[in-house]
Amino acid sequence: MNFNQTALELARMRQEELIVEAAQARQLEQRPSTIRRFVGRRVIAVGERIAAEPRFELARSR
Repeated sequence: MNFNQTALELARMRQEELIVEAAQARQLEQRPSTIRRFVGRRVIAVGERIAAEPRFELARSR
């Protein structure tokens, strides 16, 4: 290997280390879910369920 290849390989290895460190830092700083977000997610889930239901129509007379 010449100098340029070695430098490139070292830079690539360092970049991979930085990516792993950043991912670990994000996992550690995950904040507990707030009540506002919890309620918002529940409202969205209910809305998705309602949207998936067939439309309600009036019964036809016989």
